[in-house]
Amino acid sequence: MDPNRAPDRTDAELLAEVATGGDAARPAWSMLVNRHSRRLYAIARSFSVDQATAEDLVQTAWLRLLERAGQVREPAAVGGWLATVVRNEARRRLARRREIPMVVMLDSQVDAADPVDARLIRDERIRALRVAFAHLGRECQQLLRLLVAEPGLSYDEIAAAVGRPRGSLGPTRRRCLDQLRARLPAGLEP
Repeated sequence: MDPNRAPDRTDAELLAEVATGGDAARPAWSMLVNRHSRRLYAIARSFSVDQATAEDLVQTAWLRLLERAGQVREPAAVGGWLATVVRNEARRRLARRREIPMVVMLDSQVDAADPVDARLIRDERIRALRVAFAHLGRECQQLLRLLVAEPGLSYDEIAAAVGRPRGSLGPTRRRCLDQLRARLPAGLEP
C-alpha cells in the first residue's frame, strides 16, 4: 500500500487540517498533493499543452484550493473539485489562444537495427496516425490521450478528468477508435 495514500485519512479530514493552518497543515497538505497530483497532471496534459503549461495548470488548482481550503462545499470530493479547476483553467487558456495544438505523443524513435523499409513504413504509419488523430474532435483526442497516459490512470480517474460517468468511457473509447481507424488510409490500419 502506498504510504502517501493514507487510507485511514480521508480527503475531508486532510482538507480540514489544511484549513486550520496548525501544525498538522503541512503534512496534511503533502498527503493531498501526493494523492491527487498525478491525476491532475494527466488531465492537464490531455489538453495537448506543453509540460510547463501543464505544471502551471496543476499549480493553479493547488493554489485555488489553498486559498479556499475552508470554503470547499464537499471536502470529501476535493479530488473532483481539483480536476474541475484544472479542466476549466485549461479550457480558458485554450480559448484565449483560439487554437488547440494537435500534438500526439507517439514514439517516433528509430531503432538503428531496423531495416530501412521497416523504418519507412513505421514512419508513414506514425504520420498517418498523427493526421487522423488531428482530425478527431477535442473530446476524443482528450479521452485517447488519457487512456494512454503514463503512468496509467484508472477508469475512475479518467472519468473524473473528462467529467463523464465511468460507464460511458468504454463505448466512447470504441467510437473514438472507430473514427480514428476510418480516417487512416487503406493499408495503414493497425
